[in-house]
Amino acid sequence: MKHHTSEKKLFGIPIKPGRTGVPTGTEPPPIAKLLTRVFGTGLGTGYTPFAQGTLGSALFVILWVLFVPAKLSYEIIITLLIHGASVPLSGWGERIWGPDPGRITIDEFAGQAVALIGVPRKPFYIISAFILFRIFDSLKLKVIKERVETLPGGWGVTLDDTAAGLISRIIIAIIRKFSAA
Repeated sequence: MKHHTSEKKLFGIPIKPGRTGVPTGTEPPPIAKLLTRVFGTGLGTGYTPFAQGTLGSALFVILWVLFVPAKLSYEIIITLLIHGASVPLSGWGERIWGPDPGRITIDEFAGQAVALIGVPRKPFYIISAFILFRIFDSLKLKVIKERVETLPGGWGVTLDDTAAGLISRIIIAIIRKFSAA
């Protein structure tokens, strides 16, 4: 007898499930669960059936361009605030959905913010920051995967994206230096 599994599909294409597993630690208090479900999921992008990280990054780029003043001091403050929120929200997300759950996309907000700090508000640079961040977030360098991503709680979830954002930002600085010459 054939065992039937319920595989989710979009337009006939199988959808890879988000990385969720066995919740770690004790269940967070109700307010922490609510904050995680709203803000930890990147305003709901973590609930999409596929490409949660990409959608979270894309939403954040739009929010950045529309609402963050193009002034370095504001960009740094916003980035620090997002990181300050991302660590506990990511940690609570692990306690709800398991290790580094796909539903948590606030870490994409944090990493994408690093990639965007000081970037000119021109389409080429904004799109480059987005694409580079997605590449480095997806294809983690070995040292990031082994040393950063494994940090406990929300630290590993957040800081591996921060590292991807930093690498992206360095590349954009190099591009700007050579294109300005």
